[in-house]
Amino acid sequence: MKKTIILSLLASMFAFSNLVKANELTISGYAEWLGASVDQTTLDGGASPGKDYSGFDNGTYTRLTGNYSSTLDSGLEVSGVMTISPRDCMGGRTNNCNVVNHNFVNISGGFGTISFGERFGAGAAMLSRLTASGPTAEPDGNNMQYFYEVGDATYGAANEVEYANNHMKIMYMSNVINGFSFAASYADFTGNHGTLGENNAQQAAVADNWTDFSDMLSIFGKYAMDIDGIGLELVYGVQTGNAGRAVTTDYNDLDESAYSILITYGNFAADYRKNDAGNSGRQKNDGSGNDEGTSICGTYTMGNLGLGVCSVDTSFTTATNTTNENKMMTYNAQYELGGGMNLAVTYFDHEQTENNATDTDAEGIMTRLAIGF
Repeated sequence: MKKTIILSLLASMFAFSNLVKANELTISGYAEWLGASVDQTTLDGGASPGKDYSGFDNGTYTRLTGNYSSTLDSGLEVSGVMTISPRDCMGGRTNNCNVVNHNFVNISGGFGTISFGERFGAGAAMLSRLTASGPTAEPDGNNMQYFYEVGDATYGAANEVEYANNHMKIMYMSNVINGFSFAASYADFTGNHGTLGENNAQQAAVADNWTDFSDMLSIFGKYAMDIDGIGLELVYGVQTGNAGRAVTTDYNDLDESAYSILITYGNFAADYRKNDAGNSGRQKNDGSGNDEGTSICGTYTMGNLGLGVCSVDTSFTTATNTTNENKMMTYNAQYELGGGMNLAVTYFDHEQTENNATDTDAEGIMTRLAIGF
């Protein structure tokens, strides 16, 4: 199955290279392997489950990526990305479910860039996110949660709604003018990942929250400046979308704001990011909401060594007016071995609470060997 998928990708890239003349096509890849040891003292409010959480895992983000580019007779630049993961829904081929799966095209010119296809949205393109761009890409990558178990309550979101979701969308990104830029993306239905029938598969059963929004619009603006070597980036954006009705239950539409602040100086970077979705997608008038998350991160690089620390806090108010919280601390180090290979280690401390009662309490060390080729 994996060989068939890879050959299909290569064949698609070859066909596209013949279709678009004067095309530049590159193929790259990334692979990762993980090992971890976790000490979990609390699971779902109870005592330690008594399991051995040490072991190995082949990671989440192993992939092949094809990048193509071409210049049209009009002078417009055309480029795009085709990405495939060998774990593609564990071989089930029933959905395009992995965040590293992309298939989109960009058209660029003096007006900016228009992008269409399966890709991330405006928030992912604009907000500072050292949780993902720092050494080891943790805690955003969340690979350590393959080595222990977490609670089943709603604890609030660590990122804006539909972050790292590659459902079909169209996006516009402006050029940078005097430090200002903006991006806007539109998705007709956030449940559309390319599987037959998904473009109109609205939610039918009653649940605590609405899972996919229609007519989702994301608009983000950024201002970047440099003062005597100190870089400052300010980003603010809003997201809206339509929910609906399941049987006789109505749900709140999406109404979310998010912003970030990034400061850089030499090899040092620090950022603060916050997302607030309120009661978006919750049942109307049930009292639940206050869905928000914040992250504070710092990174420092020196030669081949990168260091990072991140704190991520989320919270959510239930329909009974109690508060659930999620707290994650990570300490990361990554060393570049050369030839595209690196070795990384993450120490993490994770705690989840429901109404001040501990749901999850786990800490551990995860190592990662990765190579880009």
